[in-house]
Amino acid sequence: MAKPKQTGTKKYTHKPVVKTTINKALAKHDKNYTSTGDSRVDLFFKSARGLGQEELQALLEASWETNPLDTLKLIFQLRDCRGGKGEKELFRLALLWLQEKSPSTVEKNFKLVPHFGSWKDVTNLIGTSLEGKALESLSEQLKKDVADMKANPKATISLAAKWAPTENHQADTAAKAAKKLALILAANASTAKKDYRKNYLTPLRKHLKIIETLQSAGQWNEINFNAVPSRCMKLQRKAFERHEPTLFAEYLESLKKGEAKVNAKQLFPHEIVKEYFNHSVAEDTILEEQWKVLENQVRESGSLADSIVLSDVSGSMSGTPMEVSIALGILISGVTAHPFKDIVISFSENPQFCLVKGDTLRERVHTLSRIDWGGSTNFNKVFTMILEKAKENNLPASAMPKKLFVISDMCFDQAGNMSNHDAMIKQYKDAGYEVPTMIYWNVNGSTSSIPVGDSTTKGVALVSGFSPSILKAIIATGDTSSISPAMLMEAAINDKRYADLQV
Repeated sequence: MAKPKQTGTKKYTHKPVVKTTINKALAKHDKNYTSTGDSRVDLFFKSARGLGQEELQALLEASWETNPLDTLKLIFQLRDCRGGKGEKELFRLALLWLQEKSPSTVEKNFKLVPHFGSWKDVTNLIGTSLEGKALESLSEQLKKDVADMKANPKATISLAAKWAPTENHQADTAAKAAKKLALILAANASTAKKDYRKNYLTPLRKHLKIIETLQSAGQWNEINFNAVPSRCMKLQRKAFERHEPTLFAEYLESLKKGEAKVNAKQLFPHEIVKEYFNHSVAEDTILEEQWKVLENQVRESGSLADSIVLSDVSGSMSGTPMEVSIALGILISGVTAHPFKDIVISFSENPQFCLVKGDTLRERVHTLSRIDWGGSTNFNKVFTMILEKAKENNLPASAMPKKLFVISDMCFDQAGNMSNHDAMIKQYKDAGYEVPTMIYWNVNGSTSSIPVGDSTTKGVALVSGFSPSILKAIIATGDTSSISPAMLMEAAINDKRYADLQV
């Protein structure tokens, strides 16, 4: 999968703006579109992992020209690790673009970077055109945290010290950020580095009980496994098992009994599911419990009644997009209501109905892994199959699914002289059934194809990314039959979470 280019430079260089052409049909894959006619919606739909830097910049330029504030919200929704897409690198590139486009906007909103992401997002800007703001922000927060800690030994402080640069650390070799930050904080330049360690990093990290600090000190028995962040657990669990086998085994047993907890909200579904793609992997308590956390998170968003998931498993989806498609298929099908609960329709050269069976995530992944993978992406063959089954069983319109989630890279085979979406509408009308709401979920930012060419098309939602958080916006719209790509995009960015952003 293509990854966004790293800048690695002090300045973010503008590239020529590439404006999209409304309703321009693609010749390579199908007769879908390259734009919805609303540049904000185009940015919302196409900003997924795999989108290149130049393509991202072109989308940002066009969206900013349409509506600067909405574009700003889309940039922060892109990073939002709790209610948005959770994309770190695309956000970093977008913020660097914004610094060149509108420095005053970055100035007004920089304090919100760690709120929507983490302090690591701030340190990742060191070595770029935003280095000055990053160092200033870190120094101010470290001073505040030290003052709060001195005033109250039990004070809750930020995680700035956790992600602040450490001298001689591998990540600090090129930027020399630790030295730069130490000089900003120092009262005496000659003792700056020593004072930085003694007065800031050491006491603050001790107060936070940073896992890496406890590991370095050999204090493994002081690690509270209940509080270990989800990504840290994913990376460090083998070390926990090796250094504290008894304590970690007791934690796992408590987890099974519901007496302990595991964090998972910062993980994408596919990061859990892909561990089971290797059939030799045994049932894993951590993975199973993390999946339950994600399922409960989606359930808390509301009901997904009358919904079916279509997971693209065709050849163009190889790699991460395939993992995401299968993971979201399992997740969404698991929280839908009967009679469509646990049903996933795969589509490739040979689409299939699949009942995702199993009491554990491992069993469910293995069930879905038996479907036919690869080949072409015959999108409309899926609807031929659905409608034939409906007619064979004399299903009334009331028994048909009202919402179809299409998890795909949108690289569908050509559907004659019309777009795949229009061909699908014709199929339903010819069969005498009401057209369901289509939720097209793009999992590959490198795609240039968009299913509909009008952002006001009713009964269509366009979303993207690896996070299930967008389901909240879909559910919140209520009657999805009247939803449109523009309406959903606006619902997502007009969430009160983004109310403090300003241009």
